[in-house]
Amino acid sequence: VKKDGSLNNVNIEQQVLQSNPILESFGNARTVRNDNSSRFGKFIEIKFNKSGTLIGASIETYLLEKVRLISQSEGERNYHVFYEMLMGMNDEEIDQFLLTDYTAEDFKMTSCSGTFDRRDGVQDVDTYVELRDALEVMGFSPEQQSDLFSIASAVLHLSNLSINSIKGGEESEIDYENPHLEPILQLLGL
Repeated sequence: VKKDGSLNNVNIEQQVLQSNPILESFGNARTVRNDNSSRFGKFIEIKFNKSGTLIGASIETYLLEKVRLISQSEGERNYHVFYEMLMGMNDEEIDQFLLTDYTAEDFKMTSCSGTFDRRDGVQDVDTYVELRDALEVMGFSPEQQSDLFSIASAVLHLSNLSINSIKGGEESEIDYENPHLEPILQLLGL
């Protein structure tokens, strides 16, 4: 991968293989039965030329389990990417994405089940490295990667945002004193 994020001698086979860590980070989670359970369906169409060389592929995803973002059962985790970020980012990234001094225990969306680890021995710090490598191989520019992690970090902070009831419960408003509001606004460029 070139410094500008464009592909340099990365073949189609490498790209197809490297799509998997991205799909697993953003689409898989620990469930009661499986530590790396796909929470979506995927259909992969692979195209070969007459000599059997892989020349292309497309991936269709469907039925993403959206409810997992706000609720998990006991013994389950949210999508892997949130834990991978919190465990795998270096100090510079942690600062950039406004996650300094936070762990998975500090966000409602990653702590509501009380489950933070995986039983299969896979370490979030390792899968974060694989995710970053895969994003580069797939041609995500540094700016696109930054945008991706800014949004994911904003979602973590959004889970801690509180809403106040006003006018006798007839209306509501954001709690402007909530310490997570400012990071959300910064991360989303608002």
